[in-house]
Amino acid sequence: TNNLISMRDLTKEEIMLFMETAAKIEKGELNPNMERKLAALMFYEPSTRTHFSFATAMKKLGGQTITMRGTQNSSVQKGESFADTLQTLAQYADIIVLRTGIEGSARYAAEVVDIPVVNAGDGANQHPTQALLDLYSIIKTQGTLENLNIGVAGDLRFGRTVHSLVYSLSEFNPKFKFISPSFLQMPSYIKDDLVSQNIEFEELQEIDQKIEELDVLYVTRVQRERF
Repeated sequence: TNNLISMRDLTKEEIMLFMETAAKIEKGELNPNMERKLAALMFYEPSTRTHFSFATAMKKLGGQTITMRGTQNSSVQKGESFADTLQTLAQYADIIVLRTGIEGSARYAAEVVDIPVVNAGDGANQHPTQALLDLYSIIKTQGTLENLNIGVAGDLRFGRTVHSLVYSLSEFNPKFKFISPSFLQMPSYIKDDLVSQNIEFEELQEIDQKIEELDVLYVTRVQRERF
């Protein structure tokens, strides 16, 4: 597939290809050419870093962007459906980068348009491009993604970056420590997946518990907008 919807869709080999490609670009050994390519940035939710990261990357590689931020100045205000908006922008662009507050919206988008869709965050579900960036940071600091002790602290219930990171690291034989208050614990469906893969994890409520055992501590904010 040419879509990037969930880290669950990527194999270990595909994840490592992303890491190797990023390293080559950073070293100047690879220079992708996006000339005459246009990305539609459809952001139904507020964003600073993700929106400007995509816009900057596209333009530095020679491409262009068109942007929809919120719905105030769009035909959504006149009753246009989500599918119609997607299909309209797909006529202009070569790729859609989509952020919404609705879980599953990115996968739905990929089904109704015939150009690639990148999930830039769908509610409390997934944020795969952030996970890829986090993996690249980990491999640069630790030298590997294999066999690491990973602490994940904060809002594990609604934190989509955390969900994507856990799914992606699950390919590399990790040991997890999930650190959060009880009402913000990692969702059961993710823990069930880890159990089915025989991946070790432990749930804690204090960040200083066993912190000395960690190779990486990943901290996320409370997602107040999801309450």
